[in-house]
Amino acid sequence: MSFLFPLLILFGLIAVPETANAAASDAALLWWTRVLPSLLPYLVASSLLMRSGILSRMNQRLVPFLLLPTGMLGGYPVGARLAGELYRKRAVSLLDAQTVAVFCNLPNPVFLISVVSTGLFRDPKTALPLLLGVYGTSLAALIPLTRIRFSVSQASEPPALSRILPASISDGVQAILNIGGCLVFASVLGALLESTGVFRLFGTAAPAARAVALGLFEMTSGVSAIAFVPFSLPLQLALAAFFIRFGGVSVLLQSASCLSLSIPRHVLTSFVSALLAAIAVYLLTPLFCPDAAVPTLASGAEMLQNSFDMLAVTLSSTIGLLLVFVFTFGLRHQKRTP
Repeated sequence: MSFLFPLLILFGLIAVPETANAAASDAALLWWTRVLPSLLPYLVASSLLMRSGILSRMNQRLVPFLLLPTGMLGGYPVGARLAGELYRKRAVSLLDAQTVAVFCNLPNPVFLISVVSTGLFRDPKTALPLLLGVYGTSLAALIPLTRIRFSVSQASEPPALSRILPASISDGVQAILNIGGCLVFASVLGALLESTGVFRLFGTAAPAARAVALGLFEMTSGVSAIAFVPFSLPLQLALAAFFIRFGGVSVLLQSASCLSLSIPRHVLTSFVSALLAAIAVYLLTPLFCPDAAVPTLASGAEMLQNSFDMLAVTLSSTIGLLLVFVFTFGLRHQKRTP
């Protein structure tokens, strides 16, 4: 049965080539104009950090306090890449490396401020609840990270910059190409799902269901779609925070290219972290955006319609998560490589 999913994808590409090509073109343009210039320097810097031997010269109890902000500033998938480097250097076990990959793999603040708040929601004030909600809840990761024992071998002397810099640039270029491939593939999967017409089953809640499903495949597409759904601003930002912190199939593939992951554990932990971030953003938004729409007492018909809308969002979320698990389940049967 392992051939069934590739055959379905191939059939979809043949059946709707224009849709697949448009999704791939949009994702490639996003990668070229946004992801590559903003992320490549951080990928090179993270590789340079690992090759410099700084971890072997610092107190091992302070390593989590270096990895977490590095993952924050670098954005996806710098945290997973750092975890992969630690495991390849035998500094941590595979299980601990997977823990680092979950909690240190975070979105870039520049993405939250410039792309999401200013670009999509067109309100710079929305950056504050997003930053506090996403990164504030991520600080709880210091609890499991500080319990990890890092056994980095002591380096005799720092390596020469002229030797490690070209290698770090090569590492960064290879990583950014993998990210581009994952981004395009996940975007095409979301477009093929949309082309099936499954969202028409949700009636008037189709835009919300479409946004949720797309966000579970590729976070940027989901955030872009949710910005146009007629929800209140706190709910819009909460769903955007969920998509961003969860990452979707695209970030999952990017992380899996850096480290062998336990897919169910990784998805479940990311889901819980995303849910906490969404709740925090929902509660913080009225404090920083007081002009946001305040819910009023609705009529019976409006309450019934809202119930159907929330049911549609719940069903689409469940279906989307099931598709994520079905898609990633095959990865468990692939040959695990460090």
